[in-house]
This record gives sequence, structure tokens and C-alpha cells, in this order.
Amino acid sequence: MTFNCASSPILPVDARVMLDVHNLKALRQRRGGREALSEQFHERRQCLTRAAIKRAESGKPVPYRTVRHLAAFYGIGVESLIDAEPQRQAQRAWPARPAPDPTDVERLQCRAVIDAVHVAGQGRIIDVQGVAGAGKSRLVTFCASDARARGYACVVLEGGAAAPVAHTAAHLMLALLGLDRAADDARLADRVRECCAALALPAVHIDACVSLIDAAPEWPLPATQLLQTAALCALIQHRVRHNGGRRPLLICIDDLQSADWQLAMLLNVAVPATLDYPVLWIFATRLEPGPTRRPLGVRMDALARTTLHLTPPATHAGRADAGGVHRLGRADV
Repeated sequence: MTFNCASSPILPVDARVMLDVHNLKALRQRRGGREALSEQFHERRQCLTRAAIKRAESGKPVPYRTVRHLAAFYGIGVESLIDAEPQRQAQRAWPARPAPDPTDVERLQCRAVIDAVHVAGQGRIIDVQGVAGAGKSRLVTFCASDARARGYACVVLEGGAAAPVAHTAAHLMLALLGLDRAADDARLADRVRECCAALALPAVHIDACVSLIDAAPEWPLPATQLLQTAALCALIQHRVRHNGGRRPLLICIDDLQSADWQLAMLLNVAVPATLDYPVLWIFATRLEPGPTRRPLGVRMDALARTTLHLTPPATHAGRADAGGVHRLGRADV
């Protein structure tokens, strides 16, 4: 589903608009009463209370952010909720803005989650799935750009355009530290130690970070895995802390199906452990024909998330039409 952007103005996030009350009530009645709807919003960790729903249905102006959350919840376009007549009368007061490219439902849903993390201060997960060419990387790029515009710090592990990139726990650790992994960087381990020391990480966490790119200390394997996971969680917490407060953090891993076993294992623990912080995890997974390898395990599957299944644009090349099928089925006389 795409939005008809030409027929509706692009409003600032703090603008207030009038809603089509009849349409809004009809949508809500299909889901139950206001209390039931409010509970559904709470379960999805979306910031809409019963009072906000009541105000929207009373015909009073509501923040545009509320309209976006409602549209994302119902899976419809924003313009279908806005009362068109009052908006046409108010267009003269709105500054002219260039018309953007059509925005699809998936982008709207991602924006709603980005706003929710910022407002609630709690972590969320967005799981993007689709075959090659479905637009996962474009959606990931949009999310990172949109999050940066809202004050997020962003850590993105990008996929490869030609060949898959094997994402590793070392890649994530270096990205959290703001370091690039260069094959000829003989001082990389020293640079990791310096960055970790600047963050005042405990010595055992510093050793755990270095062990992801260098020889691990003489620790038993379970202890090594536990300490590496704890070190990653500590790095995430430091990225969230900003000027005595909390700055939301976006961590996005494109082509998650290429993650190695170590990164998948660490994520299975680190993601649930950091959802009490304003951390938005976005995973983009390419679906292949045949049995799908799930890099993340049962512990991750049990977490609430926003799951987006993308499909590539429909193509009709080489597709026989009805007339062609009819002609093929006729015997030559």
C-alpha cells in the first residue's frame, strides 16, 4: 500500500490536525472498545493512551504524531484518517514543502517505533524480512537517516551489494567504539584498549573486547562467551548515556543471515538485556528458497517485535496472458 502524497500536505511532527471521526470510530469498533484498543497499543509498546484515543474520536485537534501512530497500528495511510475539509482550509497557513517520494506503510511503521523508543525510553525490535530485491536495505537506510534526524546515535552493519558480508561480533564491537577494522592495522588491539579505557570500562571487559579481534586470555570457553557478551552490553549502555541523560541508540544489522554463530549467540543475550534502555534493534534478513537458517534462537523469538515482510515489486515479464494460454491450449485445425 502506498500513500497519495500529492493529495495531502506533509505536516511537521508537532502540528495538530482534525481527524475523520466516523472512519476512526469504525476502525476502533472492529478492534473492540477504547480500553481494549489501549491495551493493544500497550502490548505493542506504542504510546497511545485511552485518553488520547477518546480525544481523537471527540473531533478535537490531535498531534500529528498521534495520527501516525494510529495509521501504523491499523496499517493504513495517514491521509485516510485526516478530515480533508478542515485541512484544505488550513493549508494556507502551512509553509509550502516539497512533495517527497511516496511513503509506504513499512516506513510509517518504522517511524512510529522510532518515535516510541524516543518517548518511552524503552527498547524495541524491528525485524525486516524479504527475498533479494525486496527493498530491505533501502528501508534500513531510511530508518537510520530518520533516526539520526531525531537525535539517535546510529550503529549500522551494512550488507554487501555483490557478495554477502559475514557479520561478526568483532564488527559490532568496533562499530560501537567508532573504529574501522583495517586488515593492515597492527595497532587495532591497542586502539580498542584505548577506547575502552576512555569509557572507564573494567579491565575484564577491556580484555573481553580485545579477545574478539586478538587471542583470547586463558579463560574457559563459557567464561569467554559470558564476558564478551557483558562487554558488548556495557558498550551499548555507554553509547546510550549522553550528557548525564539518555540518548536513544539505533543498532541495525543488515543481511543478518550472514551473521556468524558467535554474533548470533551474543545477540541472543545482549538484545533482551538492553531493552530496558532506549535501544532500537533493527534486523534485516534475506529469505532464501528452501529451509531458512534462523541465526537468532528461541530466546530472541520470544521477544515482542515489529515484523515487516517485504515483497519485491510485481513483474509481469514473461507472464502469459489469458489469451495466450487459450491459444496454446487450442489444437491446430
